[in-house]
Amino acid sequence: MNKLRICIIGAGNISNTRHIPSILKNNELQIVGIISDEKKKIKRTLKKHTCLKNCNILVINQSDSVDIQLQDCEWFKEDVDAVVIGTPPKQHYPMVKASLNLKKHVLVEKPMMMNREECEDVLSQSQRDNLVLFVMHSFQFSKGMSDLYRRYSNGELGKIKSILEIQLSNRERRLPVWYNDLPLGLFYDEAAHFFYSARRFGGKLKVLNAHAVFNGKDDNTPRFLEAQLSAGQIPVQMYMNFNSPICEWGLILIGEKKIAIYDYFKDILIVLKNDNQHYAKDVLRTSITFFIQFWIGFIKNGFKMVRGNLLYGHDECIKKYAMAIKGQEKCFELSGELGQEIVTAMNEVINYAKEK
Repeated sequence: MNKLRICIIGAGNISNTRHIPSILKNNELQIVGIISDEKKKIKRTLKKHTCLKNCNILVINQSDSVDIQLQDCEWFKEDVDAVVIGTPPKQHYPMVKASLNLKKHVLVEKPMMMNREECEDVLSQSQRDNLVLFVMHSFQFSKGMSDLYRRYSNGELGKIKSILEIQLSNRERRLPVWYNDLPLGLFYDEAAHFFYSARRFGGKLKVLNAHAVFNGKDDNTPRFLEAQLSAGQIPVQMYMNFNSPICEWGLILIGEKKIAIYDYFKDILIVLKNDNQHYAKDVLRTSITFFIQFWIGFIKNGFKMVRGNLLYGHDECIKKYAMAIKGQEKCFELSGELGQEIVTAMNEVINYAKEK
């Protein structure tokens, strides 16, 4: 069977550490080209992934029309079936639009676009031309999150009473140079993970309120942001601190029977039973259970992280993308429709935060 021919658009960190390794794991896919706006990034990518040394390459000039440059690229028109886009968010719309114009299937990094109007435009085009348009909402398919969804689905947690999401971000870590040009800076680049996670466990999102405190007028990223939403009938509370000395992201599902804690960065799931009357024996049981589950997950995933094999669900997203292109399976969790819903909710939070 012929392999699907994939072109990587964007040769930065996410492409090199997540997209390309995930594609190389899939025997039904073949990377035939790499596109970037910097030649040095392409060289670095080819050096890191030596198996791609014979790939076609194209350096995009950002001052010229992306659409015209792809139109003029013969190998892109003739030899590519689908693209995986890992460019900065502001470049998503022109890259997706140009790829769809040439009848290529698209998988684009989160956030899907910068606003609802851009989402509607490319969604309409993909539907009209019967092309797959997916968004890389990857953590839904990480090992820990998949286990959490299984436990949630079989009723182990009981009825979900509320969802709590906590983000601590250290600005001294490796960050993209362009993040502060986005609306609310780092918030817009990272928050999609929280929004689609809440959506999956609760239902359609509705933003109720949001508040942000800023460092100063030259810093788009807030010092602190909190937002209240509903996911279906479930209340959702988001706390995000972008001036933290450490990075930790967590999702907590509070059920009637059990509480589930998911650690995004370490891909660890911890599930704790009701502690009843909160006697000393109950506190001890909860502490021991937490300790054991954390260290089992830490040891298991720590080796994967060191070896660069912890892909946080990107490999499953790539697999589902290939299946959708072949007409085998639809996936709402990665769909452009969900991507549009997430972008809309994020912009509503931004509007609330800027009003106050």
